[in-house]
Amino acid sequence: MTTTPAPELVTTDHNRPVVAFFDADETLIAMKSPFSLLRYRLRRQGDVTGAAYERTVEPLRRLASMGVTPVEVVSKFYELHAGLRWDDLVAEARAWYAELRERGAPFIEPTVARLRRHQEAGHHTVVISGSWPATLHPITDDLGVDLVLCTEPELDADRYMTGGIRHAMFGPAKAEAVRLALDKFGADPADCYAYGDDPGDLTMLRMVGRPTVVGANERMTAYAAEHGWPVLPATLMAGTQRQPV
Repeated sequence: MTTTPAPELVTTDHNRPVVAFFDADETLIAMKSPFSLLRYRLRRQGDVTGAAYERTVEPLRRLASMGVTPVEVVSKFYELHAGLRWDDLVAEARAWYAELRERGAPFIEPTVARLRRHQEAGHHTVVISGSWPATLHPITDDLGVDLVLCTEPELDADRYMTGGIRHAMFGPAKAEAVRLALDKFGADPADCYAYGDDPGDLTMLRMVGRPTVVGANERMTAYAAEHGWPVLPATLMAGTQRQPV
């Protein structure tokens, strides 16, 4: 596959706000961050070999291999967390990210470089992700992202996870999130950018005038070629490794 380098940021002759939208997992960072946190949590509970993690995620892998929707897989993932106190999970996620950062977080270098260029240009940066706030916020705080719109867990009155999902950020929901952010910042979609790696990101990418595909997903690169979209390689930061699910 031949990637088409993303062009330089367009210099506009107006003062309208510009927004750059990013998916997170596999677009900004090479992992499924909720699963990385699960591996970390089980390891802290004594799963030194990773056997407990494998037993936990294997049913989810089987579901995904059957072609079910991402929401169905994620729903089963959230059920694993029923009864956990959300604030404790958020604190654990901060510790997870601190350890990950110390070892070398597997950021996708070309996408992070684009994020930095948008920030330097004064553009608003927004992450729209099917992941959850627990693992997203440590990453986006580190990167200085302005706004995060993502899947939200259902919590009971005492802030314990019920195992359900209050809001799922997949497919059409990503397009609606783009609309909300455009309204919030008063931006014209024609001026705006979006970056995503997965077919589920197409609803977001189609909403803006300057979409870019990240990585080598065959459906995405074919769509990019058909529509003249640039493609960024999913090259990792030097010295880091992708975290498998």
